Amino acid sequence: MKEALELILLSVGQSPDIDNGELSVATELIINSVCKGLNITRAGIWLYDDTQSSIRCKLLIDKGNNLDDESLVLSRTDFPQYFAALDAERSIAAHDALTHPATIEFAEVYLSPLNISSMLDVPIRHRGKMIGIICCEHQGEGRTWHDDEIVFAATLADLYGRAVSAKERSDYEAQLVEANHTLEQKVLERTAELEATLKTLEGAQEKLVESEKMAALGNLVAGIAHEVNTPLGIALTSVSSCKEELQTIYQDFENEELSEDGFKEFNEVCTEGLNLAESNLLRAAKLVQDFKRTSADQTSLEIEEFVLDEYIHSVCNPLKPMLKKEQIALDIDVAPDITITACPGIVAQLLTNLISNAQRHAFSDTNNEVNKVSVKCVKQNDMIELNVTDNGKGIPDSLHKKVFEPFYTTARDKGGTGLGMNILYNLVTQKLNGTIDLASAPGEGTSVTITLPMVSGK
Repeated sequence: MKEALELILLSVGQSPDIDNGELSVATELIINSVCKGLNITRAGIWLYDDTQSSIRCKLLIDKGNNLDDESLVLSRTDFPQYFAALDAERSIAAHDALTHPATIEFAEVYLSPLNISSMLDVPIRHRGKMIGIICCEHQGEGRTWHDDEIVFAATLADLYGRAVSAKERSDYEAQLVEANHTLEQKVLERTAELEATLKTLEGAQEKLVESEKMAALGNLVAGIAHEVNTPLGIALTSVSSCKEELQTIYQDFENEELSEDGFKEFNEVCTEGLNLAESNLLRAAKLVQDFKRTSADQTSLEIEEFVLDEYIHSVCNPLKPMLKKEQIALDIDVAPDITITACPGIVAQLLTNLISNAQRHAFSDTNNEVNKVSVKCVKQNDMIELNVTDNGKGIPDSLHKKVFEPFYTTARDKGGTGLGMNILYNLVTQKLNGTIDLASAPGEGTSVTITLPMVSGK
């Protein structure tokens, strides 16, 4: 190959315009290099359509007519011989384009009007597939295309294929950048949506916990109202009786009819009545005190150290009226002097939920002589086990996993929400760092064991 042609190929091959993705710039560089190297004034790049049924001019430079672009299309149906030659995917060197079998179809409509005497078409390949041609057109007297000129044009065609690859790569990179930007935006939007949803769920969870607290307190209030009325009524009756006795003894005193025996009888009756009133008022006061402590604790999450046996009794006492109404006996067995550092309100809620659950679910369709709920608390090494057991109808194995699921309940027709045991599970595992286990079988009752560390608040 002539040195001049080699220098042109070296210059084009090293040009950044080939690989920077700007295909139009690379196309113009290659066509101008073709014209310069082959000493012609007219050359163009033609590309197949998707079906290879036609070929369209991508860029045509005609230096003689000062043209740098023509929108020309050649179809297979109009020029079958030319397309048949292209199908061979080899260079077409038409030294005499007016008579060459591949180009003779252009003689009257294209070659003669433009004074084109010779044509050299070299295939452009991309990824191993022919996608078009570089068409070199010599105007004036005919010429013979030499081998080094054919190789020169074919090499420039290969460089065009490289420029097409660079364009694709640039487009892919731009698409990737856009996709990454879009993805980042979507991630930010989705993250914001998830954070908003999480806040909503946290708010809903707090409301559900409060709802369960209020439901538990509602059960306490119902039982306390009935139970407090009983000792207050007895105390009121006793005080009224003492008042009547006082009036009678005073009249006897005024009438000077008061005897020693009558005064002694008055003293005995009043002492008995006042003792009865006092014991019942103390009973009512104890119920109210326990209820105040329990209700206050259930609305507070402060951590403190407290003695479990005293606290469990104070929590369970207000529940006894509710159980008594349903003819359920409550048995409390708590080891003495067990101290725990935790949130007492959570412990109160656990006990209230478990005992209320047993009262609501355990004893329908049972034939026990005595329906009983037992509360037991013992210390095991550095852990505390709190157990609530009933002798009710029990729970089938298939439902054990569902017991702690939210919204699962068998008493929805009675107003059950299915949240009590789920909230209890979350309080034990998340707030008290403990574990909770369920043991139950049909006809054998249900036992729930909560295991807590000695210091379980956080």
